[in-house]
Amino acid sequence: MRWRSRGITAAWALWLALGGAGCEDQRFVIGMLAPGQGGGGGAPERPRFEAPTAMTELNSSKREEDPTLTDDLLEIYFMSDREGNRDIWTSRRAGVGSPWDPPHAVENINLAESIEDTPCVSGDGLRLWFYSRREPEGTWLAERASRGDPWGTPAHVDSLAVEGATVMGAQVDPTGLHVVTGVTPADAETYLAIASRERPEDDWSALIPLAGLDGPGDEGGPFLFDDGKQMLFRSSRAGEGDLFWARRASAEAAFEEPVPLEEPVNLPGERDTDPHLSPDGSVLYFASTRTSVADLYEARRAAP
Repeated sequence: MRWRSRGITAAWALWLALGGAGCEDQRFVIGMLAPGQGGGGGAPERPRFEAPTAMTELNSSKREEDPTLTDDLLEIYFMSDREGNRDIWTSRRAGVGSPWDPPHAVENINLAESIEDTPCVSGDGLRLWFYSRREPEGTWLAERASRGDPWGTPAHVDSLAVEGATVMGAQVDPTGLHVVTGVTPADAETYLAIASRERPEDDWSALIPLAGLDGPGDEGGPFLFDDGKQMLFRSSRAGEGDLFWARRASAEAAFEEPVPLEEPVNLPGERDTDPHLSPDGSVLYFASTRTSVADLYEARRAAP
């Protein structure tokens, strides 16, 4: 393992970065579980989902990955290489359950000579974090005044850079105070890391590996929910790539051993990746190669 021998030190550093165990107002809330589905009482159980459905209005014959949605689930961003380059695309719909509008490349974000990938849109739709290979490579942020406005000129997020590594797939919580992301050193596999800040206008703290989630493969596509006590992410520890779930006692504790989501979400021999959970925990959005090319899917939460 890359850093398991330093697990105690890393866990202590994470505790300090989050303000210590007494700082109970700092939480990673990206999605809330529905009542009666692990959102309170005893320890949460591994979530189960029904058979996924392809998001046919958004998929093409090329590769689509990394779905991220606004809290009202009416606006989606994702990566597509349908025009020969990895770019960020978007679509809207009139209401939950309505068909998606024809998707289009996001204006003011994509560069012809670059790669743009792994978007993360804020719940209110006013901030968009994404990876770009433009100079300097790494995490970039674009903002807009309203959802009817175009995105402003992106800016590189200097404080999320790691020397000698690629930082990709940043996911920021609704408060804008916590971020989880994948970090890929030049000579090692991707691991998951976390950073925090006291105010949305502040720089991020240094990225710190997430204790308990470092496996024998690479990890990425993190999605933290249930006040930071549960995590969905992609891992290659069991093969090509599957979605895994992990829990912990509190937002300051190390995670317990992760377990894979059950079929029909994970399929043997396929790459299932990039989870995004709706705010009420009822719908899982993700990408999968089960049709020979990566497409976007959604799966309903199975009744407990």
